Amino acid sequence: MTVVVIGRMESIVSSAVTVLREEGFDARGVTGTGAAIELIDGGGAGALVIGGGVGPLARRKLRRAAARRSVTVIQGAMRGQDVRGYVRQRIVPQLRAAGD
Repeated sequence: MTVVVIGRMESIVSSAVTVLREEGFDARGVTGTGAAIELIDGGGAGALVIGGGVGPLARRKLRRAAARRSVTVIQGAMRGQDVRGYVRQRIVPQLRAAGD
């Protein structure tokens, strides 16, 4: 499954993408709303992970784009947790459940 990860901080997005790839997902990370929507609208994305730092207006735009393409949306909210552990413990199980 192709997963688009959007977040505010490049370092966090990069770490999340690395973990997702280690877990067998085709992950693409971006920090801009427009870039995420382009990836979604390009087809092939199965899921969108929205990081906690993404603002409400951007979230609405992303959710609309995801709905147009029947892309699963997963809300992230690390709240100070370790990126790698959070993605493995919280995001990966949701992605696997969405892929079933």
